[in-house]
Amino acid sequence: MDDTVKLTSINVVLGIIAGVLSGIFTIGMLGIKNDMIGLLIGIIFVYASLKLADNISSEDLDRSQKIWDCVLPFFFTWIIVWILLANYL
Repeated sequence: MDDTVKLTSINVVLGIIAGVLSGIFTIGMLGIKNDMIGLLIGIIFVYASLKLADNISSEDLDRSQKIWDCVLPFFFTWIIVWILLANYL
């Protein structure tokens, strides 16, 4: 499987997980209602996904490829899931 497909797929799944966790903290399901915790979760997941990309890829990734394959799929998925959960739950 191509590295681009692997990295994009993993980051979409991580974006869904981070979006659900951010949504839980935004609406206060765990007793803590704080939007900044949701933002912090997203930042931690982006950092972890970039470190994970170095281990998964078979060749060296330059900065632009990391942005297109890791950061953008994660960011858009995370924001969409977070906003949907915050507005509709």
